[in-house]
Amino acid sequence: MPTAPTKAKSFLDQESSFRGKYQHQVFVALYWSYRSVLTRISILIVIGFIGRFAMLANANVIGIWVDHYASLNCENAGGQVCSHVPRFFQNFDDRRFLLLLVGMTAFGFVLTAVYRIGFSRASADAVSRFYDEVTLRTSRFPIQFFDTNPVGRIVTRFSSDYGNVFRLFGGPLAEFFAIVFDLLCMLILVSIASPYYLPIIAFIALANYGLYRRNRERLRLERRELSVIRSPSIAHFAETAQGASTIRIFGRQATFMKRFGSLNGQYLNQRVQTTAALTWFSLQMNALSALLLLLTGVLGYWLSNLGYLSVGSIGVAFTFIVFSGTSIQMFFEWFAQFEEAMTGVERLNEYLRRAIEPGARLPAQRQFPTDHASYTQADEKSARERRMVSERSASIAVEGLWFRYGAELPYILRDLNFQIRAGEKIGIVGRTGSGKTSFVQCLFYLYPFEKGRILVDGQLPELGSDASSVARTDLSLFRRNIALISQEPTLFRGSVRENLDLPRLHSDEKLRSALVRVGLERWLKSSKNDLETRIEERGRNLSAGERQLMCMARCLLQDAPVIVMDEATSAIDPQSEEILVRATEEFFSDRTQVIIAHRLSTLKRCDRVLWLHEGEVKMFDRPEVVIPIFESTRLTT
Repeated sequence: MPTAPTKAKSFLDQESSFRGKYQHQVFVALYWSYRSVLTRISILIVIGFIGRFAMLANANVIGIWVDHYASLNCENAGGQVCSHVPRFFQNFDDRRFLLLLVGMTAFGFVLTAVYRIGFSRASADAVSRFYDEVTLRTSRFPIQFFDTNPVGRIVTRFSSDYGNVFRLFGGPLAEFFAIVFDLLCMLILVSIASPYYLPIIAFIALANYGLYRRNRERLRLERRELSVIRSPSIAHFAETAQGASTIRIFGRQATFMKRFGSLNGQYLNQRVQTTAALTWFSLQMNALSALLLLLTGVLGYWLSNLGYLSVGSIGVAFTFIVFSGTSIQMFFEWFAQFEEAMTGVERLNEYLRRAIEPGARLPAQRQFPTDHASYTQADEKSARERRMVSERSASIAVEGLWFRYGAELPYILRDLNFQIRAGEKIGIVGRTGSGKTSFVQCLFYLYPFEKGRILVDGQLPELGSDASSVARTDLSLFRRNIALISQEPTLFRGSVRENLDLPRLHSDEKLRSALVRVGLERWLKSSKNDLETRIEERGRNLSAGERQLMCMARCLLQDAPVIVMDEATSAIDPQSEEILVRATEEFFSDRTQVIIAHRLSTLKRCDRVLWLHEGEVKMFDRPEVVIPIFESTRLTT
């Protein structure tokens, strides 16, 4: 079970920590990952076992071959051979023994290869499915989750923790099963050659299991601590990389390096502790194996003198005892690595089952039956084809809205009440911290409200908590009726087509037309690959104006009845600003527009201007009434 973080730590330094046994849910998650490949893996396990048996049985054939030689040269007084040779082998000569050994080796090698390759691929598919399902749910977490978890901490789950899982379950798990095959085969083959050694094998297994149990809790604890302590240094590094230019401008490299050195030092110290625990465990296993080999040799000598074992059976039994001791040691060492992988599964499983955003639903093709709400295929089809608003524009009603980012934080918006008519062009002004951008986030229902609600075209999003009689619609569909052009344009690494139309709902001609309308025709013609032109991460191969115009084109294609521009012109050149301003008058003239702008001249053509002050409505009137008073107040303060 995860333990609660200590109150002494900042919430940004908190990380889930697990104690005790692995929860049943962790094993259920593994079952969900593997259930689609269970039949394939079961067949491959049978193939692998037969292959290993064929290869290991060579030792028994060699032992029979040795006894066959002894039987030809050593007869007792009664005419019986000194060594018993099974009837099937009594007429074998050297050539037939050799051909049998070669055939068994080749047969076993082929089956083992089929098993290893097939099992590794099936297991890799299963683990990848686990990764995809965790990613699917993480993409639908509440925005507050991303506010309170540094990106490096989240990245750690999908890199280091997943790496630990894939390192075992993605392919090496086939090796782990091969060790199990070896142990089972050796039990059978030793029983055939000399059952007197079975108690020794059982004793070896119990002794190694005792050592494993003795070390298990410490190994599990050290690995969990290593997983927890890894994320702070990665988080710090990620944040440093994002703010590299600011750090360099202010000459704070030494401060950040010192912080990283401290965090990385803690991680390295924990890694040393974990390695020390593993090394000590391995040394104990090696010492035990040496003692057991001595016992095996003494017992073999004693049994042979008493006449209970033949020369060949002694060789076979001793070979398998040595091999089984090594295999049992490898089994428990692999099992210790299995614990490390299970720690990764445990941490990813926490994300797999964490609550997603209220109102959000998983797609119908999701493969893990968690408790999250999900679409049916009919729901998905209906949501794609349906429009929430039948007209070109939509009204917005804000009723008694109280909002803050956390229960321990002050209110950002206080009892907001106003109406925006369909087709109105509304400007929003206010000093920094007045709640302008917070209102936009509330409009999209990105955060839960303390009180109040926002209706678009008289409808609320379905969040699963409000039982009022107001018309409701799917949250995703609700948001698609609001298009946003923000101060920081969001572009993704991929083609122009993917950035404009990820669901691929529009034709190429429509995409090109949108780019031409926003003034990117010359840019498009200069690009060699047309709509397949590559956009780098965050659009860094475009200018600030080009990035904003690309987002404008995406907004046009969305064809939403409500358009929100959140300081969209604050970081672009005058020419691009002119295009954006023209767009609000030409492209979106029949839509409801909400415009936040730092240049007040941009708002003079609005129908009304909303003045927010300390989260409250100060004024909401025509631009010629609000703007002069707001300007004079801003100048005097």
